Amino acid sequence: MVSACLRQVALLAVPWCVQRALDDGITGEDDNALLLWSGATALAACVQFAGLYGWQYWASVTDARVGADLRSRLLGRLAGLDRAALAERGHGDLAMRATRDTDMVREWVHGLAVWVVLATTFVVVLPGLAALDPVLLLVTLGMLPFLTWVNLYFPRRFGAASDELSAAHGERAEAVADLLQVGTGLRGTGGHRPLLDRHDTASAEVTEKTVKAARIEADWAAVAPFVPRLAVAVGVGVGGLAVLDHRLTIGGLVAFTSWMATVTLATRVLVTRLLERGQADVAAARIDEALSLTSTVTDPAEPVALTPGGDLELSGVSAVRDGVTVLAPLDLTVRRGEFVAVQGATGSGKSTLLRLPARLDDPATGTVRYGGTDLRDAALDDVRRRIGYVAQRPLLLSGTVAENLRLGRDLSDEALRAACETACVHDQIAAMPDGYDTPLGESGTALSGGQIQRLALARGLLGDPEVLVLDDCTSALDTTTEALVLKRLRSWAEGRTVLFATHRTAVLEAADRVVTLADRDATATPREPALSAAHLEADRG
Repeated sequence: MVSACLRQVALLAVPWCVQRALDDGITGEDDNALLLWSGATALAACVQFAGLYGWQYWASVTDARVGADLRSRLLGRLAGLDRAALAERGHGDLAMRATRDTDMVREWVHGLAVWVVLATTFVVVLPGLAALDPVLLLVTLGMLPFLTWVNLYFPRRFGAASDELSAAHGERAEAVADLLQVGTGLRGTGGHRPLLDRHDTASAEVTEKTVKAARIEADWAAVAPFVPRLAVAVGVGVGGLAVLDHRLTIGGLVAFTSWMATVTLATRVLVTRLLERGQADVAAARIDEALSLTSTVTDPAEPVALTPGGDLELSGVSAVRDGVTVLAPLDLTVRRGEFVAVQGATGSGKSTLLRLPARLDDPATGTVRYGGTDLRDAALDDVRRRIGYVAQRPLLLSGTVAENLRLGRDLSDEALRAACETACVHDQIAAMPDGYDTPLGESGTALSGGQIQRLALARGLLGDPEVLVLDDCTSALDTTTEALVLKRLRSWAEGRTVLFATHRTAVLEAADRVVTLADRDATATPREPALSAAHLEADRG
């Protein structure tokens, strides 16, 4: 701010120095005065350089810090949200809030010092004009009402257009994300055509909203500087008459036109800042909306430490989504060291059930306990450190194999290899061009479905959880590989608890006990007594 103010004072001092050089040096035929004011002009130029350097340096540092902080807070918030909180917002729209919207706020922050520059301009110029000629001051003041009206009328229109444009960008980002993520998979069925059409429609909407905003911006940018330019024309006429009447010097008239040129430039800058302000307001509101999202799964105010190595108990748990019951109330206890498989028809709630122990979701009714402690009373980090979860459709990062396994954790190469050997994927990784340093591409496109599942399983093993929850993570494996994975998994899981949702015969046979979800009820094999008469019945002999 100080650097910007210093630079602007030096800039505004130049017309005054030129006036004195003309009046005292050239008109007065005084060589010393001419040299003095020429030197003063050069000094003002040096001060401008130093002030502008400091202004831009600190403005860039500040906007970079603000941008980094905003992105960190926004991504930190989004990363901690559960499925329910994100249900109504697409990934593309959220990505726009972390990129385009954040950049707009950064641009606004970068130009905050401009307001000091604008204030300095009017604080210096108006008294300077009064000292030259009161009539010139009146000409300048006469333009202010028109300038005020222009800068009150256009911002409202531009703000509404900017809001519509931001929403259109969000819709297009959604269309692009869907096209890139699932377009290839749908190409064989011709299903990618609707995605292309959706993208074209969204792009056309962005174009329409961009043109609308640009039209308002063009009108504003043209009208606003026209007002001070008109004042310059009037001032030159009035000032010229004052020179002829010897009420104003030639140098004074030059100073007036120079200062008014600066005012014209300041007006253009003001329009730019107000345009950026309108965009930043919309962007900040969208960012604030994302930061205000709250998760239904939260840490308790006073977390209770979980007891190591306890039983996993689900008592009367159910799940409701969009007002529809997707998992009817059931009871299930998985004892320490037990391998329990959960089977059931598609849509019976297997995946929903498995999300509860990892606290990816909380049950609509009932409780989930580990070692006798309600998981809602424990810290989320504590829960997820003890209860690992491997999703049915695991996600991989655009990084190397090792980076996908470590996920920022301090793990040795030996630990990575041991986990991958258990998951039966080490040999295939070793055969890759760079082994564990091989890049996987976007979402692991370099791997097959079975390799992705086994890599995700290895990643889950590296967390060394006491309870491992697996959601059908062998569905893409051939029977031979699956049998070997299950054999090694049983060996790794000695003393640990495994809860495995599956429809695969090999997994059901490897399990100590099988729980079947059917017609929203759970049934158990006769290997173990029924845990809840209301929900468990014999499944097979």
